[in-house]
Amino acid sequence: MVGGIVAGLAAGATAGYYLGQATVPKIEKPSLSGEIPLGVIYASPMEPPWLEPAIRIAIDEVNEYCRILGRDLRFTFLAENAEESATKALERAQSLMARGIQAILAPCWSSLCKAILPTANERKVVLVSPGSTSPALAIPDDYLFRTPPDDSKSAIAVGRYSLEVGLKYIIPVYGKEPFGEGLYNECTRNWTARGIKVEEGLGVDPEKKEYGGEMATVRDKVVKAFQTYKKEEIGLFLLATDAVLIPLLTAMREYPELQQIHVFDSDNAGIPTILQYAGEISARIRFRAYRYAPPSSPKYLGFVEKYKALAGFEPYSWAVCAYDAIWLMALAILTADEYSGPKIKEALPKVAENYFGASGWCALNEAGDRRYPTYEIAEVVLEEGAPKWKPTGFYDAITDTIKWY
Repeated sequence: MVGGIVAGLAAGATAGYYLGQATVPKIEKPSLSGEIPLGVIYASPMEPPWLEPAIRIAIDEVNEYCRILGRDLRFTFLAENAEESATKALERAQSLMARGIQAILAPCWSSLCKAILPTANERKVVLVSPGSTSPALAIPDDYLFRTPPDDSKSAIAVGRYSLEVGLKYIIPVYGKEPFGEGLYNECTRNWTARGIKVEEGLGVDPEKKEYGGEMATVRDKVVKAFQTYKKEEIGLFLLATDAVLIPLLTAMREYPELQQIHVFDSDNAGIPTILQYAGEISARIRFRAYRYAPPSSPKYLGFVEKYKALAGFEPYSWAVCAYDAIWLMALAILTADEYSGPKIKEALPKVAENYFGASGWCALNEAGDRRYPTYEIAEVVLEEGAPKWKPTGFYDAITDTIKWY
């Protein structure tokens, strides 16, 4: 009887074993293979020298990652240049979409992203910008993602900075496009809330390349302000892309009064072209600026070494964000296992939530923008006769404080 019981148990166990085996789900092999092209749209001809090295490093690393995984995949990129034109940005995007591109590294300029976004939404093509920050584009459930934080966060940093350096009166000059206008509105609200007097802003045409007349108007405002405020209490705030900022700075050479006050900028700290084309005047006025600043980490430092070896100089923060943007698009495509805009859009926030890149934790908010910002402050100085960006402080958004170096 005992033998029958044992035999029965053994038979049951055996049956259970095979039954368990039969219910194990079959793991499907990934189906995506071949060449995966990503689109790239540069905002201006000045961008490729500092942006492309970051893109190439990311593409090479992603392809090595695919090789390690045993995936028959190779990522490439097709690049276009908008040449500072919203019309051309849309044309370049349409050209990429016509070639079947489902994910594009979008321009760093908000005005160009704004021009492209309706078509991207309509055709369901993912855009990831490493530099657009206008609050006007913080739109939930669209096809635009942004690896930097939007300017509603940076305006708080600007307000704290203004108080820290003792400014009591500010003259804003901004580009009349989404980035400049959005930041001007956000900063004005923050300055006013902090008790700082704000002059009515002067909007400038971003299509122009010379701003002597506009700077003459600003000079007149500064001369009048000298009657009420000390020179060190007056700030000239320039809210514009680097293509507008550079001619604004060079126009200041003709106005000594503007060289006596505090001149600062939104998020262009570290851009090499400012040193190249406006370095002398920037150093003379100790031009200050801030930028989204990745926290120092082994991942960041490793990227910096690779970038310097390829480009010959340290990366600007938007280059770091571009590197992570390429990785996020690639990982979203690998996760979705389908080269499809809607599938990439669905996977990307989940990928970002668990991705710590060269720019730090890339978790996104409900609008698809970086959730947690930190900023670095820098100024242009002369070292051995050459202009150079020198970091001077670090802003922590959680505590609304600046740690000066």
